[in-house]
Amino acid sequence: MQEMQDFFAVQTLLSHTLPLMKAPPVNLGVVCRFLDVEVYSQPCTAFGAIFVRRRGKGVILVNSSLPQGRARFSIAHELGHFVLRHPPVHSTSFREELERQADCFAAQLLMPRELILHDRLRYDAMTLKRLYKVSGQALEIRLKSLSSMPSPLKDRAVTLQPS
Repeated sequence: MQEMQDFFAVQTLLSHTLPLMKAPPVNLGVVCRFLDVEVYSQPCTAFGAIFVRRRGKGVILVNSSLPQGRARFSIAHELGHFVLRHPPVHSTSFREELERQADCFAAQLLMPRELILHDRLRYDAMTLKRLYKVSGQALEIRLKSLSSMPSPLKDRAVTLQPS
C-alpha cells in the first residue's frame, strides 16, 4: 500500500514539474523551487544529505564531497522524506522502512518510469547513468524494480513524454 502512495506522490510531483524542464535529467532545482525547499552544499563527513526546517522553511544540507549522482540521489531521498511527510523517528525498524520509502521515491523522481523505459531501449547503461546523472547502483536498482513492478502500478502510471 505504501508503494502505491509513494508512486502517486512522485507522479503528482512530476506532473507539476516535468513540463517545466527538459528531461532527462530531472532538474532538482525546479522540483525544490516548486516545493519551496532550499538546498545548500557544504563539506561534511557525517552524512550524505539531511532535511531540516529553518524558520518554517524546508532546507536540505548536502555533503559537497559527494559525487554528482550520489548527491542528486541524496537530495531526492530527502525530498522523499519531506513529500511523504515522514516524522522524525528513533525506532530502528520504523526508520529502516521510512528510509526504504525515501529511496524508492528518489529513484522514481530521478528516473521517471516512462522516460527510463523509453531510454533503456536506446542507450547502454553508461549513457543512461550520464544522461540521468545517477549512480550506476541507483540505475541498476531502478531498472530491476521496473521489471518487477506490480501490474496495478504499471496500469496507473502517468505517461510522460520524453523530450
